[in-house]
Amino acid sequence: MKQSYENLSAFMDGESQSGNIVDELKSDAELQAAWRRYHVIRSAMRKETGGVPEFDISASVAAALEHEPTVMAPKSKISSLPIVRNVIPFTKQIGQFAVAASVAAVAILGVQQLNQPTPSEPFSTFTTPGPLGGLSPVSLEQTRALPRDDMAQMLDKKRKINALIADHQQQIRLKQTEQQSEATDNTTAQDPNSN
Repeated sequence: MKQSYENLSAFMDGESQSGNIVDELKSDAELQAAWRRYHVIRSAMRKETGGVPEFDISASVAAALEHEPTVMAPKSKISSLPIVRNVIPFTKQIGQFAVAASVAAVAILGVQQLNQPTPSEPFSTFTTPGPLGGLSPVSLEQTRALPRDDMAQMLDKKRKINALIADHQQQIRLKQTEQQSEATDNTTAQDPNSN
């Protein structure tokens, strides 16, 4: 058989002109397969391949699997331990929770990103109401018209706050005068010759 392959190779290279290799090719299926493989190899070496060569190895793989013995793996000693039997399902559940939490976080962040308005300008510009070039009052609170009963309550609160502030200022002045009078009394008590 080896001689037939050598004759086929020589015939393909143009070194042999014998016609008996053609008769062998017609009758031998293995030699025909070798003929196809040699042509694919030659085309690949010459960079003439237009497509992917077709190799049908399914029959040989099926035959090899048919003759393979079945190997049964023994149970591992680790899985028979009671701690491992309890930990493995627990870790599976934690993994499932982690995946679910990750998916939820991605979904929430994705929705938040999709719902944000797209800026039309790099910086927001606001127009101020009123005449051009004029000043507008600035306040942290929204201004709204208060009904009359709310207005009376508001004025009453402002009066109380003003009274508290005035009382506080009077107490500060009183405290300062007391401290000054104590200071002068202390200096006169320490220096008897000052009179």
